[in-house]
Amino acid sequence: MEFEIQAVLSQNITLVYDLLELQAIDRNALRGLVGPQVNPAMMDTPEMIVAVYSPEPIIVQAGDRRIRITLQQPEEDMGGFPIWDIALKCDTLVSRSKSTLVAYGFNYDVSITLSENAHAVTRSLFVDNLQRIESALGGRVLSLTPRLVFERDHTRYDLLIEVVDEEHIKVHLNAHFQFEGIVLPPQDKLQASFREEFGYLTATLSRLFGGSIYQC
Repeated sequence: MEFEIQAVLSQNITLVYDLLELQAIDRNALRGLVGPQVNPAMMDTPEMIVAVYSPEPIIVQAGDRRIRITLQQPEEDMGGFPIWDIALKCDTLVSRSKSTLVAYGFNYDVSITLSENAHAVTRSLFVDNLQRIESALGGRVLSLTPRLVFERDHTRYDLLIEVVDEEHIKVHLNAHFQFEGIVLPPQDKLQASFREEFGYLTATLSRLFGGSIYQC
């Protein structure tokens, strides 16, 4: 079987803190994250700050102990925009005397085309006895959305596979890093890690479905 990654739908880096005081975040520094030529639209409430850096496809959300940096525009490839650089800049906005980083994570959403029927492939991979399930349901299973949460090399992963139609699936992967004394690595290592985890996603899909993945 062959796969083709049609698009990287979304890329995200999320920073998690033990405490995040929104009022302590420098709004002017937040506005200037992407550069002086970009004047972001901002929503500023006691519960959340959202900055949209149009025309750049970057959104930064701060709230619920988290800062989320999302590249929301579909891309043909991963890493075309330096999202890791924005993540490091966001981390500097947080007061070290009041907040401690406790975890961070990478999130990827990709759209994939399969050379075989996506519903049939997913059912055969994740369901051993479809008849028993349909008998218990009293109906016919039309689609499955498997979710796998697992650990590898002290990293926790959350993999979600959603069948869109007969030819396409949408895949979400979260890689979660959490350990005592965690800090964000320097820019080159954070960039390398972000790319490596995406490579692990594509390799995992190839092993799961028993085929080759071709990136557009």
